[in-house]
Amino acid sequence: MSQPSEHAQHMTPPADQDESRLKPIQVLVILLLGLLARAGYEVAVRTDEGPVGALTHHLLGDERAYDEFARASAEGALDRERAFYQEPMYPWLLGVVYRLWPPMPVAADAASIPREGVRDAVLWVQHLLGLLVAWGTARLGARALGNHVGFLAGVFMAVSGPAVFHESMLLKATLSLLLVVISLNLWLDLLESAGKKRAVVLGLCLGIGVLLRGNLYLLLALVTASLVLRRASRRPAEALLVLGTALLVMAPATLHNIQRGDFVLTTYQAGSNAAIGQPIGADPNAGIMYTPLRAGRGDARFEEKDAVRLAEAGAGRRLTGREISAWWWTQVGEQLKSHPLVALQRTGWKLLHLFHGLEVVDVKDWTFISRRVPWLNTPLSNLWLLGPWALLGFLFLPWRKHPGLLVVRGGLVVFAMSLALFYVMGRYRLTALPMLFILAAGAASAGWHTLRSNAPLARKGLVLLGALGLPLALAALPMPTESHGHHVSWANASSVERRMAEEAEEPGEALLRRERARLWASKAIEIAPLFPSARTALLFACSSRGPALEPLPSEARDAAWRLALLMEGLRTGRPVRNQLDADEPEVARTVIELLDWPSLPGQKEFTDPLRATAMRSLNPWFKPGQMPYIESSELFPLALRLANLSLDLDPGDPMGYAQRGLVLRRMHRLPEAEKDYRTAIQEGAVSATLHNNLGTLLLDTGRPAEAQESFLRALELSPDNPIIQLNLGRSQAALKSSRDP
Repeated sequence: MSQPSEHAQHMTPPADQDESRLKPIQVLVILLLGLLARAGYEVAVRTDEGPVGALTHHLLGDERAYDEFARASAEGALDRERAFYQEPMYPWLLGVVYRLWPPMPVAADAASIPREGVRDAVLWVQHLLGLLVAWGTARLGARALGNHVGFLAGVFMAVSGPAVFHESMLLKATLSLLLVVISLNLWLDLLESAGKKRAVVLGLCLGIGVLLRGNLYLLLALVTASLVLRRASRRPAEALLVLGTALLVMAPATLHNIQRGDFVLTTYQAGSNAAIGQPIGADPNAGIMYTPLRAGRGDARFEEKDAVRLAEAGAGRRLTGREISAWWWTQVGEQLKSHPLVALQRTGWKLLHLFHGLEVVDVKDWTFISRRVPWLNTPLSNLWLLGPWALLGFLFLPWRKHPGLLVVRGGLVVFAMSLALFYVMGRYRLTALPMLFILAAGAASAGWHTLRSNAPLARKGLVLLGALGLPLALAALPMPTESHGHHVSWANASSVERRMAEEAEEPGEALLRRERARLWASKAIEIAPLFPSARTALLFACSSRGPALEPLPSEARDAAWRLALLMEGLRTGRPVRNQLDADEPEVARTVIELLDWPSLPGQKEFTDPLRATAMRSLNPWFKPGQMPYIESSELFPLALRLANLSLDLDPGDPMGYAQRGLVLRRMHRLPEAEKDYRTAIQEGAVSATLHNNLGTLLLDTGRPAEAQESFLRALELSPDNPIIQLNLGRSQAALKSSRDP
């Protein structure tokens, strides 16, 4: 009977001081393993010349948005009309760093931003913070379940591939993770013994944490409630100190928002994020992973604009930030009323993702990057095994009122709730890793002691079944997001390579990079044929133009028709998967047919941006001989229809006016064409082709002096263009002829 007793004692959280404290050698091993993992990762990705290198060497998505915010903050040029939409703390801190160490200048329309100089230094600092996270995880695990469990959890955290990967991006994930680990340790301090100083520090950490990641509101509420309600240690004074300090830390953001006429405590993005997680419709797979409010506009720089635009269009008036969030929450409420079972199923899938090994798609995807660092994608560094074990630990480790396990389980519940409310992404689950690793280590330790004990054979069988069967069962589940995000990574790598091709001045380099961009976009389409961004990436790669690069006309036209078909299919609800593989004439005829079909609810707003992109991209090819599958009598009317549709979908796009002007000119409607050309210029279009087209129109209508001005402006933008030089000569000759007697 002694062995079962030992097992039961092992399962009980440690009571003595030595057992709950890490040994120096354990801390040293954790830090060394973490340092080796991070150094190896950086060497591997920095030497990659393929798609992994393209992704990791440049800022994408939220990284670009934070960098832009930080540069504006450092220059004193940050001026918002509304309350904060995204949490401001990370770019604020980044702006302080930029003020001390200015980054390389970046043009407003820069095609790509490399991670170099100060940006690279920030990422190395984040790697060092990751070592502190591993140590903090080990310390919390040791206090909850003993130093052997803490040591295992610290090792898991030190060599966690997703953690190392996210530290290498200009994102708030690592800093928020560090604050979570510190907060959980301080929370445990307060539950075990009173301490007003600790309460103030905990409030400070949670306040900063809320300004980094809004879901820490839930942790703040849980901490405060636990200090007030827990019978063993009621601490109302400490609870008030935690809450008051946190609110005081948030005060600068609150005052900023009030000054803009909007009483929002920190940010107003919760409603739109919830709507992304519970979109209108009966598809239970929609809303599990992030899908932008409008197709093709998943970049963080567009998210706020689209959330505001759609909410104000729905309300029919201008809204404050608080009203915008409330409008989106109303949409969520309508969805829950109309499809309660769908919402329940979505929520179940999201919660399951918390313990599943699958890393949900993001702008840069861990499973894609891990091909270069396979030693960071093993059962000790991902969640394929440790996630199910964490679920076993959550369910079967003792549920007695020891504060250590209360903190670990409570922290995990907080982040599970945030996934259920919003949507799943690798970096959103990242904050739960310390709790998952502690519970997994606890379950592994308890299971090992059971197998070594004199416990009944049936109990040992149950332990083995859970330890091996649950991971296999979860891995075999047909998850809604099982594409592993490779299509997103291929498409984003294509976009980076295409931008570098457009900037290249050496023809050989430009052509090589453009060919890579086409190949990588095609791989994305092969994985996910109905993924809009993949087809957009292929279209942009074929249409790319630069100092040493000209577009590929037939390939660009074909890609534009197929993007248009995909968007018309999404808009109307018609299945177009099979037609996407048809030849170009059939694709074109299907698109033209679908133009007259009505839109499904909400789908017009979603598809408008990429429908406009497709229509704009098709317009240049509407000329005799380019599309023989369209009747010549229908060619220009159809081109004008698409040009008008493009402007209806995106009325603020100056190039839409330029392209409609080109169609009108081909239809010999010259006054209307001139008006559109001039509107495009007034709206900010910068294009040598546009000024050249306006110049030729002016020359053909007998105004050589005005034409000469247009050709000179075109030459400023494209100095070595022989066609513009020829047209300038024609205008000068015509002007001279008009002056001769």
